[in-house]
Amino acid sequence: MSARPKVLFISPTVACYIGGTETVVSQLARRMKDKVDLTVLSGDPGNGSKALIAADGFTLATIPFCGRDARLNRVLSRVLMTSRFKIESHTFFRSLARSGIDLAAYDYILTFYEADALLLEKQYPQLRARFRHFLPGVSMRGFFRRVPARDVVFFGYRAAPRAKRKWKVDVASLPLGVDEPFFPEAPPPFPLSFPSPRRLVFVGRLDKSKHIDWLADFFAASGLAERGYLLDVVGDGPLMESLREKHDRSPGIILHGRKRQDEVIGLLREAFLLLHPTDLESFGLTILEGMAAGIPVITHRLDSIEVWAHEHPRYAARLDAASWKQEILKFEDRAYWESTSAANLAFAKTFTWDRIADQVLELAMAR
Repeated sequence: MSARPKVLFISPTVACYIGGTETVVSQLARRMKDKVDLTVLSGDPGNGSKALIAADGFTLATIPFCGRDARLNRVLSRVLMTSRFKIESHTFFRSLARSGIDLAAYDYILTFYEADALLLEKQYPQLRARFRHFLPGVSMRGFFRRVPARDVVFFGYRAAPRAKRKWKVDVASLPLGVDEPFFPEAPPPFPLSFPSPRRLVFVGRLDKSKHIDWLADFFAASGLAERGYLLDVVGDGPLMESLREKHDRSPGIILHGRKRQDEVIGLLREAFLLLHPTDLESFGLTILEGMAAGIPVITHRLDSIEVWAHEHPRYAARLDAASWKQEILKFEDRAYWESTSAANLAFAKTFTWDRIADQVLELAMAR
């Protein structure tokens, strides 16, 4: 073994998508690159787009694959009656087998999606002792018959109870961390109303599980634009086209598309609230990042969020327009906004990526 362990991150989407798992991989890479000899292996969708991960201090390698938003992926998903995520992983591993990349050159090999973990175990059984799988969850039947539970760690707290209940396995869990630039130098001031708008911000993948379509419809019908509010929608995904068709001209709704992290932080610095009407979270990193910026957060009450965030977010009733509007308007009380902001900021400071990266590295190398 070399002076510094050689570590491979397998993450097919980290160079071409922005989401929770991709954020985890990029943050871990930034913290671990000075401690190990790190290579990040990702997919290249072949559309000429620039890589979304900054590979400073580590190696970024890419191979062709059929990403989840590719037209061919959608066709194959319908024909084969399987998920786009599985097609994504299968095409990635097919390219890996043809690439000439020698996985045996790495001391530790980490995956971050369950389909990748399963395919790695199936196709490279001779290297099994080097594998560690840091996953948001597991849904595939038979996964733990192929992948030892001792080699799996869940990011977030939704998946472990389900795995225990469904498959009778014990899997360790880790929280996520927040990147330091999200923290303001001083507590943010209460956002005034007119002439400056009060900005409601959504950040995330534009898909059904995040209910961004519902949120945009709610805002358009709520009368909040007339009260001086804006809704900033940051992200990309399968619902972008339909959102543009329906709300490109809706008063107060701004569809930003993808943004760099510094641009997202800039929006949060000007925000009144972060809105996150999600139904599916293994942890809720966007919520943590909003709290780190000192912004009050409104979301749905999910066990995977409550277990770590407790009552720091405010929980509106699921997809209930009256409840969401009521929670939003409560924050027009300056004292309420400022006390929530201060509490969120102090709480978020107990979560750091440096601490999480150290734990991941320790777990990856432990036996």
